[in-house]
Amino acid sequence: MGTDDQSAWSSSASGHGDAVRHQVLGAAADILRPAPAPADGTGGRPVVDGSDPSAVTLYLALLQDRLPVFARVMKDLGARVGRGEVADNLVVAAQATIGFYREILAAKVSILASSDQIVRLRQVFQSHDLGPQAAYAEVTGYLAGERDLGRIAADVDCTAAARLLIGACFNHAFMKMLLGDGPADDEFVTQMIGGLRLGHHPVPATD
Repeated sequence: MGTDDQSAWSSSASGHGDAVRHQVLGAAADILRPAPAPADGTGGRPVVDGSDPSAVTLYLALLQDRLPVFARVMKDLGARVGRGEVADNLVVAAQATIGFYREILAAKVSILASSDQIVRLRQVFQSHDLGPQAAYAEVTGYLAGERDLGRIAADVDCTAAARLLIGACFNHAFMKMLLGDGPADDEFVTQMIGGLRLGHHPVPATD
């Protein structure tokens, strides 16, 4: 996990979207670059072998467009520590997560047609720090801040709660895409956040 790529999510709000977009463009360049020539001298093969290159292009275009928006919402969560109700703040993050995955999942699934391509995507995503780990970190940091203020229970495992939230939202978006059925987003988010059992407290009224 490179420090340069981590800074794309950890940078200040100013220029944050551009930093994440640059992160995606770096991954796109690696994905579309031909693979190294094999030892037998037969020449390199296209990275997208076994699938439609237009699907890769669509996925990368969607990621470049949607990821900076999603990253901004998740980063803004940190500014909500001690403000509003914890559940309401998490609702915003959960809805953004569902919306993000709903917009990119169909394109992503369509390019996972070969095991070689899956391995290549994994390598490139790891080298550019793309994946859910940055979102996990933002939600974890937010929950840790609320825990320090006593607004959620002292024994909450913030990392586990963050992974449950992001993972549940991904699963909800995927199952809706696959089956076309399931609870409405608002209903799902409310039930899921309640199930985290954070022990959050109502915020005292302020003038």
